[in-house]
Amino acid sequence: MACKKIFHIDKFNYFILFDEFSFALLGPSGCGKTSLIRTIVGRLHPVANHDGKCGNISVLGKHPHAFGRLVGFMPQEIALHSTNTMDEEIFFYGRLANMSSENIEQRCQFLINLLELTNRQKKIHKLSGGQQRRVSFAIALLHQPKLLILGSLNS
Repeated sequence: MACKKIFHIDKFNYFILFDEFSFALLGPSGCGKTSLIRTIVGRLHPVANHDGKCGNISVLGKHPHAFGRLVGFMPQEIALHSTNTMDEEIFFYGRLANMSSENIEQRCQFLINLLELTNRQKKIHKLSGGQQRRVSFAIALLHQPKLLILGSLNS
């Protein structure tokens, strides 16, 4: 990655490297990378610092809880409903993103072909770990987000 800017944030001890289209958040285990990502996507709220002031976070000009369809997130851990089929799981998350059934079906077919997932009726718990990650990736891409955030992919 050809970096345009590198930021080092002392209090959290990680680096943010980015160029025009991508960024990487690097740092040792336990330094707060996952907490920062969860805050960015609205799953955690910023907390007050030592002087009682609480910072603000906005992405694409919006508050994290207002992102809706702007952000796709694939967490580090597999967070799928194991008793659902691939179809059921993708449809569930499509409805959470307020997508129409027709749009979900179109995107589902495209992503299943793109990611080489077979047998849409197979239960999540019967898929290999790699296949489960690809289903999770498909869900993150399903609603065509403007920003895609991927958790650590090496676990």
